Amino acid sequence: MSVNGTLMKPRTSPSLPKKAGARGRGRPKVVDDATQRARIVAAARDVFLQGGYDATTMDAVAHRAGVSKKTLYQLFDGKDALFAAIVAAHRDLMLNVPEGVDERPLEEALASIFRLDLDEESERDRTALLRLMMMEVPQRPDLARVVFRHGPEESRAILARWLAGQAARGRVAITDPEQAAGLLMHMIFAPIGFDEGGPRFPALDERRAHATAAFRIFLHGVVPQRSRD
Repeated sequence: MSVNGTLMKPRTSPSLPKKAGARGRGRPKVVDDATQRARIVAAARDVFLQGGYDATTMDAVAHRAGVSKKTLYQLFDGKDALFAAIVAAHRDLMLNVPEGVDERPLEEALASIFRLDLDEESERDRTALLRLMMMEVPQRPDLARVVFRHGPEESRAILARWLAGQAARGRVAITDPEQAAGLLMHMIFAPIGFDEGGPRFPALDERRAHATAAFRIFLHGVVPQRSRD
């Protein structure tokens, strides 16, 4: 283009610097289902602990997790499924059974399995989850069945497999690992109960002392072992 016979260059818009971290055009980053489920379970745990079962809504969980309600329902059918997922995801706070061959001294292994190694913060998390289950489950038979299947029942099966492995190597004399696992779990969790103030939980030091005594009785019995001639 010319003005008064002078050739003029076409005007161009100045280029603007890109914002730091700005994404280019294209599809948004996809979060896989496992990561999404873990995020939702963590958020649901906080919501349940804060308000209890009745006050918790799927809307509140979706909001806390930063997902749409549609996404939430694609991964979980409802509150019972979310509650069960929380129990399953935090099972290792109650029982942490190693995979494969475990050659540790038996009392040391059991102390680790029943989480006597937890620090104070993790112990508070464990107690909070146990309290939530004890307060919410008894009034809801359908929820109780779901929680029992994903919590104590699965934990007993995992512990039974560990005991069977120890028996196969001749480290313990057990003919019925399922029964032995159930008896051991009852012994360890016996101090947990109810009193006039509601759920009762032993302090960490008390829990460790009780569990240590229970391990020794389970492994060695109470009848003195006579020395062989």
